[in-house]
Order: sequence, then structure tokens, then C-alpha cells
Amino acid sequence: MLLLKKIDVYLLPLCILLVFGLRATAGQLVRTKYEKHRKQGDKICRQNTECVSRFECNIDLEPQNQQKCRLGNELPMGICCHVNKIIRLNTEKRLTYEDEESDLDKILDTPAPEFIKPLHEEPECGQNTKSVSNISNVQNAKANDWPWMAVFLETTNYMNFCGGVLLNRRFVLTAAHCFIIYTKENVVVRLGEYDFTTDNETQYIDYRVAAIRLHPDYDHATHANDIALVRMNRPTIYNSFIRPICLPKTNMEVYSRNAVVAGWGQTAYGGKVSNVLQEVTVPIWEHDQCVSAFSQPISKTNLCAASYEGGKDSCKGDSGGPLLVQRQDGRWTNVGVVSWGIKCGGIGIPGVYTKVTSYLKWIAVNAQDVI
Repeated sequence: MLLLKKIDVYLLPLCILLVFGLRATAGQLVRTKYEKHRKQGDKICRQNTECVSRFECNIDLEPQNQQKCRLGNELPMGICCHVNKIIRLNTEKRLTYEDEESDLDKILDTPAPEFIKPLHEEPECGQNTKSVSNISNVQNAKANDWPWMAVFLETTNYMNFCGGVLLNRRFVLTAAHCFIIYTKENVVVRLGEYDFTTDNETQYIDYRVAAIRLHPDYDHATHANDIALVRMNRPTIYNSFIRPICLPKTNMEVYSRNAVVAGWGQTAYGGKVSNVLQEVTVPIWEHDQCVSAFSQPISKTNLCAASYEGGKDSCKGDSGGPLLVQRQDGRWTNVGVVSWGIKCGGIGIPGVYTKVTSYLKWIAVNAQDVI
């Protein structure tokens, strides 16, 4: 998957695994401290200028014309930028650990290209014959059990590196960190896959990527706001093996409920990925339990899920995949996106997911079929 040292330490691309006696260690983590207001530099900038990163200054200065300044002890050097040229993204306001919803959900302050309709629920969404009570152990799914599963392949060797779920005929929901090293030119979206060793059991379909839309406040250091949408180059069809997932309602209660994770990732930490789609039921932890399990910050825009006794978890190779909860009407809804974790399946160390209900308005704005 992503060949970064950080990922080996705590990033948890999803996969279902069964590991006994595995205990996770936290390792060295780079922690980013969020502050309500940006630290000013060392007051070396002239009047009417401010110390910002070079990416936040809307002017392209040659290096010899850049006045350097320090953003803070743990941050790289910045440049002095005139206040009228600073790009204001309200990042500090949006990256919050106290609010249930991000400010982006409350105030859509990014101009839309046209009037945005709420993302409607597709009539076919979330339908299968599965019941959460019938999934206990880690096991191979059946070919048409989870028809909304998507898998991302790099185009050099057609190896899978992340998962996702189909939202409608054009968009796939996944994790932002999946596209740190991949671009739309070297990625293929595959729908209807089940067993990578068999060609025609589900008649899968591959799609080129027209656009990758990362959450604007995604932070690669902490994986805050780790969510993305991928727009396929043409609409898909629906059949027995390709069908969209339902999205949850904003007020849906998910804590302490049993959920299903599914994917093709590693079957044990550091082991081989699975050729066949796997599934397992795991409980969603209470938020306080999740916070206590980690030394790094856990936001209310995150969910944690794994078996309390260890051994049932997501793992490397399934980032972007779903955390699925069954509704009262029998349909399935995706409440979480696999984001990160410390190894896989350790006792007392759950997998961390992006909480979908915190991003429903962002999804609605960005999952419209707009060229």
C-alpha cells in the first residue's frame, strides 16, 4: 500500500484479520497541536505582513525576494506575506476535537459551481441478503454479498492498494490518505470484484478516474478529516454485483453497535493480502474508550471498532473501505471509512475510522455529477 514509514507504525488500511497473541506498540508519533489561532512568527515581519507557509501566500515570489520567518518551534520556516495576499481557509476553525460536526458541515463556505441538491438515497442502496447476526468469525464473503465494494488498482501492475464504497453511479467514497502518492492518471476503480484469482465470476468493470476530491482539511500528519470522493470517468450500471451503499442519517446512533468490515487487505499484520473478499463483525467502541486506547488525539469525527479481545480488526491494504451497520429495514449503511491504527488486531487497540455522519454535507456538495 502506501510505502511510508508512518503507515507501518500506525496507519490502518482496512482488512479483516484473525491474529492471536499480537500486541501493538505505539512507536514514535509526530503529533500536531491544533490551536484556535495561528501562532504568529518571531515578529520579524514588517507591518501589514504576516508569517504564513509559502502555500498560503497568493503571490509567487522568487527565493531571493522571500523574507523568511518562523511559524513555530515544531513547524518549518514560512515567508512574510502581505495580509491582502494571504489565502484564508479557516483551517484552524474546522479542525476541532470538541464539536460533533465539523464547521464545514455547519457552514458550507466554499462556493459551489451551481445549486447543490441533497444527495438522494438511491432506491437500490444497501440491499443484500446478509444479516449481521450471521457473521461472527473472519470468513470469506460470497460473491454478491457486498455489491457496493470498490477497489483501487495502480495501473503499473494492477495491484490493489485501497478500498471504497459506491455511493451512486458516478462516485466512490474512500480515504484521503490513499491518494498521497497516487494521481487520477495512474489509478483504476474496479467495481464488482470478489476473487482476484478468478476473472469472470462477477464480471467486474474497471473505470478510469475523472477526479479525486480530497477533504480540504485533511491532515496527513494526524489523518484528521481522512475522507475523499473519487469520480469515475463514466456512469456505472447496477446489477447483482454492483450496487450503491446507503449513507447514514446525521443523527444515527452507532456507538456500541455491531458493524461489519470487509476488504482484501492483509490477513495478519505484515502478512499477505487476501485474494478473496473477507468479512467480520466487530463492535463500535464508545468514544471515551477509543480516546483512552491511544496517546494521539482522537476526534469526535472518528469512530473506533475492533473486537475487545483482539484478533478481529481491519488491516493494511483496506484503507478507504467501509464500516457497515445494518438498519432496521434490513439495508446496510456505511458509517465509517477505514483510516488508521497501530498494527492490526492488538488487544485494546482498535482500528480508527472516519465518521461518515460528520461529513454528510461535504459528501452532498462533492458527490454531484458536475463536470
